[in-house]
Amino acid sequence: MKEEWDVIVIGGGHAGIEAALAARRTGCSVVLISANTRRIGEMSCNPAIGGIAKGTIVREIDALDGSMARSADATRLHFRMLNRRKGPAVWGPRVQSDAAEYARAQQLCIGNNRIEILEDEVTALEGSTAKVAGVRCRKNGSIKGKTVVIAAGTFLKGRLFRGDEHWKGGRIGDISADSLEKDLVKRMFHVERFKTGTPSRIVRNTVKIEELEVQESEKTNFTFSYGKSPIPENEEVCYVTYTNRRTMDIAKENLHRSPLLAGRIEGTGPRYCPSFEDKVVKFPERLSHKIYVEPMGYRSRHFYLNGLSSSLPREAQEKMARSLPGFERAEISDYGYAVEYSYLHFAEMDATLRLRRTDNVFAAGQICGTSGYEEAAGLGLIAGANAGRFAKNLEPLRLSRMDAYIGVMIDDIVSKGADEPYRMFSSRAENRLHLRQDNADRRLYRTGNRFGILSEVKKKLLAGNIEEADTIRKILETETVNGIQMSKWCRRPGISIGSVIKEANSLVDKDEGVLTSVLLDEKYSGYIERNLRRSESKKNLEKISLRDIPSYMKIDEICWEAREVLERERPETLARAEKIPGIRPTDLQGLLIYLGRKRSTWNNSSGGEAQ
Repeated sequence: MKEEWDVIVIGGGHAGIEAALAARRTGCSVVLISANTRRIGEMSCNPAIGGIAKGTIVREIDALDGSMARSADATRLHFRMLNRRKGPAVWGPRVQSDAAEYARAQQLCIGNNRIEILEDEVTALEGSTAKVAGVRCRKNGSIKGKTVVIAAGTFLKGRLFRGDEHWKGGRIGDISADSLEKDLVKRMFHVERFKTGTPSRIVRNTVKIEELEVQESEKTNFTFSYGKSPIPENEEVCYVTYTNRRTMDIAKENLHRSPLLAGRIEGTGPRYCPSFEDKVVKFPERLSHKIYVEPMGYRSRHFYLNGLSSSLPREAQEKMARSLPGFERAEISDYGYAVEYSYLHFAEMDATLRLRRTDNVFAAGQICGTSGYEEAAGLGLIAGANAGRFAKNLEPLRLSRMDAYIGVMIDDIVSKGADEPYRMFSSRAENRLHLRQDNADRRLYRTGNRFGILSEVKKKLLAGNIEEADTIRKILETETVNGIQMSKWCRRPGISIGSVIKEANSLVDKDEGVLTSVLLDEKYSGYIERNLRRSESKKNLEKISLRDIPSYMKIDEICWEAREVLERERPETLARAEKIPGIRPTDLQGLLIYLGRKRSTWNNSSGGEAQ
C-alpha cells in the first residue's frame, strides 16, 4: 500500500466505480475500498441500464469517458427505446443486462486502469473535519489520502426489513456501515433516512411463459457508448404479466405486517417506484398493474418481477406471485425486502459534490439522496473528477443545468434537495430539447477535454463526431431544396433523414447517428434558443410575486403534486417556489403562463389602462 493516496473511494457500487475511474483519468493514484470486493459493480436490484431520462445520463457518462455505457453494451440481452410516442428529445434507450457479466465487466474496467482494490470496512474518517487525512479501516487501520469520496450507497446504517424480520445490512448478504455513519453524525453532518426495496426473484422453469405477453428486443444498431462497441449475439426475450384483484386482496390481508405501514420503517420511499403494498394503499381503484418479467442473465435460472417490489412476509410474497397469470406454480428463489439507510442532507454539499464543511471530502450516489444506478454513476463521475482535481490543485468541474442532465440533477440536489429518493425525469430539465441522448458527445466533449477526464481514444472519437457534425451542418447551410436553404427546409414537419439524404447526395456517406442528431438540432433550434432566453430571464424570478394567487389547486398549467406543495408552502416569489422540493421547471413555466394569462385578463377588464 502507498504511504498516501491521491484519492480514496469508499464503496464499489455504480457511484464508487465511476468516481475511482474519473479520479484515475485525472492522473491520480486511487484506492477503492469495499467491504466485499467480489460484489463490486453488482446490480443490487433490476439488471437494467437506462430508460427515460436515465438513458441520457448514461450517454453523458460515456461522453465524459465513464464505464457504465460500455459495460451495458457489452452485456446487453434486450433493448428498447422507450417513450417513442413522444418526440425524439425525450426518447429513453434502455437495455436489460446480464447482471453477473455486467459486474465482471465493471471489475475489469477497474483492474485495467490500475486502481488498487482493498477489501475492508471503513469505520471513520481520519483527522479533522475541516481537512481529513484519510480513513480508518477495521482491518488495515489508517489509510492516508489527499481526498476522500464517500460512495456508500444504501450501506450507511442500512437496515433490511421483510414482514416481521429485520436485520442489519446495506443489501441482502452484506454488512451495514454503522460505524462510518456514526462518525459522520459525530462530526455534526446532518443525515436523514430514505427507504427503497426490491422484488422477489422467481425460478424461471416454474413459470408458464407461454401464458405471458412477449416483449421482443428491438432490432437496432444503437449503443450507449459512442465508441460503437459490438452488440452481443446473446439475446433474451422479456415478458409482461398483470396483477389482479386476487393479488391486491393478498396484499391487503397482510398490510398490518408491512414494516413500512406498521411504522417500523421511518424513511421515505420513492414515489415513482413504490412497493406493491404502497400501490394498493395509494391506488385502491386500480385493479391491475403491469409487471415486467425480466431475466437476470443469459439463460439465467431466475426472473426479476419489475413492478412487484415488496417487503411483506415470505408467505404473502409467495401468494402474490402465484396469483399472477402463468405463475400459479412459481417458486421464489430470493424474497423481496425493503432497505432503510442514511443519506446526507442537501445543505451539506456544494455544486462540486464537496461537503461544505470540509476541504477534501466528496459525496456520490445514494448518499446524496438519489435513487437509481444511472443517477449514482453520474454523481460518482463528477465527485471522482473533482476529488482528483482537488488533489492536483486544479479548478473543480461544474456542470450547468443548461448543458447536461447530470448538471440538472446536481443543481436540484444541492439547491433544494428532495423529500423522497431523487429520480431523474426529463421534465426536470427546462432545456431538455437540447439535452438529448443523441448529442451528449457534442455537448460535453469540450468540458471533458478541458477538465482532463478524457482518454486519448475518447478524445479522438468525440472530436471526430464534432468534425462530422460541422461538415453536415455546412452542407445543410449551403445546399437548397426548391430554392429554400436545406437547414430551414429540414425543420418542416414530416421531413425524415431519408428525405434529406435523397435531396443531398453529399450526405449519403455520413454517420447516420451524427446526421440524425444534427437534423434534430435544426428541428428544435427555435425552441432551444427560446429556452436559453428563458434561462436568462430566470435571473429575475425574485421580482415575480406569487402573493396574489388565491389557490394553486385550480391552476391547470401545473401538475397536481406541485399544486399540493405550493398550496402548503405558499412561496412569496417565483424564485422561492423554484427552491421547493418537488417543483419542476415545467411547473415554473406553467406558473408564468398562468400569471401572464391572469395579467392579460386584468388588463382587458381595465380597458388596457395598466399597460
